[in-house]
Amino acid sequence: MGYWSWILAVIGVTGIFLVGKKTLYGWLILLLNECIWIAYALATDQYGFIVMATAYALVYIKSYRAWRKEEESNKVRNRIKDKVLNRDKYVPEGKYPEKYEILTEL
Repeated sequence: MGYWSWILAVIGVTGIFLVGKKTLYGWLILLLNECIWIAYALATDQYGFIVMATAYALVYIKSYRAWRKEEESNKVRNRIKDKVLNRDKYVPEGKYPEKYEILTEL
């Protein structure tokens, strides 16, 4: 069982690294790592690790959902910004939309 800690450490650090790079795989790796922690807890009769792994998994899921929500908001914000800054691309020349109309075309 001595190698478990090394395996768990490498998987955990890899997941954290990939989350820092804003990849979905990072979140999946971290969740997989928590499943391995639960297996480790069961194999070694250290049931406190099950509580820890469950808590970490819940935090990862909550953080992922917040991250995705922020990503979606940024996409909408960038589309609005593009329409406002590049108005000529979206509005025929000589025709100006009413105030804020350009923002409702999303």
